[in-house]
Amino acid sequence: MPTRRNCTFLFAALACGALLAACDDAPPAPAAGSSAARKPVGPKVAGLPPEMVAAVSSTRNATVVSVHFALRDTPAINEALPVDIAIVPHQDFTSLRAHFEGRDGIALTSGENLEPLSNAAIEKPVLHQLVLLPAREGVFILTASVETEGLEGNVTRIFSIPIIVATQPASASPPAPASPPAAQPTP
Repeated sequence: MPTRRNCTFLFAALACGALLAACDDAPPAPAAGSSAARKPVGPKVAGLPPEMVAAVSSTRNATVVSVHFALRDTPAINEALPVDIAIVPHQDFTSLRAHFEGRDGIALTSGENLEPLSNAAIEKPVLHQLVLLPAREGVFILTASVETEGLEGNVTRIFSIPIIVATQPASASPPAPASPPAAQPTP
C-alpha cells in the first residue's frame, strides 16, 4: 500500500511532468490563406546549448520572447544549484530586462535580476545565471518575469521553470568482505 508521502511525491512529479509536457508547445498554426509566416521557435534557436529546455509561458505563446534553462546539477536540499538561463528575443525591443523569483522552499542566492539591456539582438540568446538553494524536497516553480519595451509599449511576460528536489537515497553500506572458504579436510 503506498504511503501518503509516496503519493504526495508521485502527484507532485506528475504535476511537474504536465508542466514540462507543455514546454515548447508550438504556437497555433496560422489560418489557411494567411500570409503571415512565423519564425520557428524552440530548441532550434541558434546558439542555444542542446541541454536547454524551454520554460513554460503563462500565455503559451513564445513567439515574441522565449526563456530556456538548464540545471547544472541534480537539485539537492541545502546545496547550491546553478541554473543557466537564456532569454531569446524574437522581435526587436528598445529594452529587455528580467526578474527571477523562487518561493516556498527554494531561494535565489544570486542572479535575481537581469538588468535592462538595450542591445538585445533578435534571435540571439541573452545568457544569465542563477544560483538557487532548495530548503526541502518537493516540486517548486521558479518564476521568470521578462519585461520588454518596444512597439507594443511595456509588456511583462511570465514564464515558469519547474524544479524537482528529492531527498538523495542513503548510499548502501559496502558489503562485508567475503571470508575465505573454510579449509576442507583431506581424505
